[in-house]
Order: sequence, then C-alpha cells, then structure tokens
Amino acid sequence: MEMGSKKEIERIEAKGEVYQCPSCDYSDGFHVSFKMNKTDRKAEVYLICPNCHSRFRIGWKISV
Repeated sequence: MEMGSKKEIERIEAKGEVYQCPSCDYSDGFHVSFKMNKTDRKAEVYLICPNCHSRFRIGWKISV
C-alpha cells in the first residue's frame, strides 16, 4: 500500500482511452497523483478513481 490507500495499487494496461475504473466501472475519468523517484527527476503517474478511490499504475513516467 502507498499514498494513504487502504488497497494495494493495481497495475493496469493502457488500451485505447483510459477513463473507466476496472474496480467499480465508474466512467467519468480519473484523478492523478505523482510519485517522485529519488534518484532522477522523473515521477510515476498514478490514476485514482474519484468514486471508489482505487489506485492504478500504468507505467507512465514524466520528467519534472
């Protein structure tokens, strides 16, 4: 568990548009958060369902 979540962060695969929560089927998109890497200036993007608060990793990384 990370970032205050009570559930494990699931890994999902990005296919087509990523807007529907695989846990509760909420279909109006996600909130996002970022986990910074301590060794470089990159952050991993986490998707958070506004409805059930499940968290997902897709493998997206951004430079900051």
